[in-house]
Amino acid sequence: MSSQSDTKAQDALAAGAKAGDDIKRPAAQSMFPAEAEEFADLIGTLASAFAPVEPSVTFADELRADLLGEPQGMLERLRKMPARVHIAAALALIAGCLLFVMRRLFGSDAPQDIQEEAVATPL
Repeated sequence: MSSQSDTKAQDALAAGAKAGDDIKRPAAQSMFPAEAEEFADLIGTLASAFAPVEPSVTFADELRADLLGEPQGMLERLRKMPARVHIAAALALIAGCLLFVMRRLFGSDAPQDIQEEAVATPL
């Protein structure tokens, strides 16, 4: 096949893929109806097997930001984290505050003295 006939066959198949249910009509109009008929059957089978899916708004926004290289701020990244991360951070903050308050309540206000240990020095 020459490149011109390849191009015409590809155009016919592309039109068939866009036609949806009426896939036979563009195939019959191509230069090679027998070959195009086989491809039309394949395109029809694939079209019935795959249903179009609409992406979620979150995915579309993240993809747009990634493709355009838009910088995300710290607050924006924190907002997009899953809820379990927010809960774990809140629990860690509460535990830290409780430990701090308990240390103050039970009288260990004075810092502990650090004992120096003898360290062997090279001769």
